[in-house]
Amino acid sequence: MVLGASHHDLELTQLDRLAMHPTLLSRAVGELARQPDMPIDGAVVVSTCNRLEIYLDAARFHDAIEGVAAQLAQVTGLDAVEVAAMLKVRVGAPAVAHLFTVASGLDSMVVGEVEIAGQIARALREAQAAGTVSPPINQLFQTAARVAKQVATETGLGAAGRSVASVALDITGVGPGGPGAQTALIIGTGAYARVVAAELRTRGVTQLLVHSPSGRADTFADRHAATAVSAADLVATMAQVDLVVACSGQSAGMLDEAMLAAAVAARSRPLPIIDLALHPHVAGPARAVPGVRVVDLHSVQQQVDPAHLDAVVSAQDIVIAGVAAFEERMAIRRLDPAVVALRQHVTGTVEKELDRLRAKYPADVAADVERALHRVTQALLHTPTLRAQELARTGDGAGYVQALHTLFGIDITESETAAHPVAALRTS
Repeated sequence: MVLGASHHDLELTQLDRLAMHPTLLSRAVGELARQPDMPIDGAVVVSTCNRLEIYLDAARFHDAIEGVAAQLAQVTGLDAVEVAAMLKVRVGAPAVAHLFTVASGLDSMVVGEVEIAGQIARALREAQAAGTVSPPINQLFQTAARVAKQVATETGLGAAGRSVASVALDITGVGPGGPGAQTALIIGTGAYARVVAAELRTRGVTQLLVHSPSGRADTFADRHAATAVSAADLVATMAQVDLVVACSGQSAGMLDEAMLAAAVAARSRPLPIIDLALHPHVAGPARAVPGVRVVDLHSVQQQVDPAHLDAVVSAQDIVIAGVAAFEERMAIRRLDPAVVALRQHVTGTVEKELDRLRAKYPADVAADVERALHRVTQALLHTPTLRAQELARTGDGAGYVQALHTLFGIDITESETAAHPVAALRTS
């Protein structure tokens, strides 16, 4: 299942409140999943500049939702009822379809954006490092990555390298056809800052400067041929550069009215600032400083042109096919315990007879009989195994389980199939 919200569901100001502390939330959800009385076997938190989503492998989804909502309320300081109202919940196939759609860039603020697949992959790696990834969650995310790659390869939806950053730079005019920029200051050193740095280079920016609220500017500067800027030099640097791009996940509101007024006073031209943080760096009165032009997520949301319809339709078809194939694999795997039980029943019966023969006949005779019985066993089990797959595809797996009970006295409980490493994903 997945519960979360994005720019489609909430105003960005509301989403900002919900996604205020993604690192703390990931830690809290991980701790929740490790509680023995909580029905959560796996969890991955996906947090970007315009969405917060928690993917769960849970046996009792109502308990899981209540637990995660309570943790989210505690992390954000919001009321639990208010948090629950903000979250949209998808379970089973709709959850699978949603992740595949998101990973393919079809649910993004900029349709076809190229960063989201990497952000989802990073969320999975972080959850793996935290030990909160169950086999079903891992398979779900790995399949999402393959679907996203197929969309990118077969539709060309992301061929233009569209992203929130690229659209924001288009709005400011940086790049071909615009006035351009030679120097740019990046505030932040995270994954999105790396994307911004690469995008600025492709658009002709020759001098990159970087400031890190968390103190990692020197390391980032060494890796990206940039110049580190200290807090003491921040205003002076903003007075000189052609463009400021703020994309740090920390220090909301750090570019205050006094700082921007001082920077603009030392300039002979307006100061363009791209603010890509969900928690804005330029907020309140600072946005009204004369000479400051802010392009933020709201600006991007309003300016994006829709992607080509044919590419979107083709991408949606790929997602639909991917979901159907994934669901089919899950259904087949759900019957694995029944198939294993049948095989154990038949081979156990054969083995008992072989034990009797080994005690009664010479070793070479017993060996010949064993080989013959092995061939017969495989032949007898071949059709029931195929039938299990066929019935699983048509949703008739329960009939297969009932047939085993009726014909052989084999009992497969619902808990056994639910406990299967992949079947656990199939909550409804």
